[in-house]
Amino acid sequence: MHGTTPRDLGPAGARALLAEVFEPSTDRLAHSLGVGRRAEHVARVLGRSDLLVSAAYLHDIGYAAAARDTGLHQLDGARYLRRLGAPDELTSLVAHHTSALVEAGERHLDAHLRGEFPVPTDSDLLDLLTYCDMTTSAQGRPVTVDERLTCIYDRYAPGHLVSRSIHRAEPQLRRLVSAVDERLRRG
Repeated sequence: MHGTTPRDLGPAGARALLAEVFEPSTDRLAHSLGVGRRAEHVARVLGRSDLLVSAAYLHDIGYAAAARDTGLHQLDGARYLRRLGAPDELTSLVAHHTSALVEAGERHLDAHLRGEFPVPTDSDLLDLLTYCDMTTSAQGRPVTVDERLTCIYDRYAPGHLVSRSIHRAEPQLRRLVSAVDERLRRG
């Protein structure tokens, strides 16, 4: 972005960007806002930074028409944010959230994802982001991991690559959610 100022992508800037790229009253916007609100709570309880909150608001920006390219929303979103001048830590979190490498493998994009966006150095932030995503419904409400998985499986047919990817990642996603739930109970 030579000659331009990177866009403010703190939590308020992230919410403003969502309002620009997603139609009002859609599940995609509601989910993104809900995941962001969930991350605000998690960050407060566990003493984490605004980076988690911004990444949570922006985690699904790759579904926006302005960002869509490969069909892998994590990669498309990270590329879009990079074009806006987002810091590497933010783009890497968006690129790798919620078992992105599993779906990237299904799409034969895993080498692109790894090559363009290194796995975040703070793996805890990535786990917390994934937790927020996996415990927020499509309508932006807090849900259990069981409810979230059921929603995903209902949305995608059994043979669909997203369904296959989530099925492969499910044991790890369940362990991650359980571990974060325990931390939040203690926190």
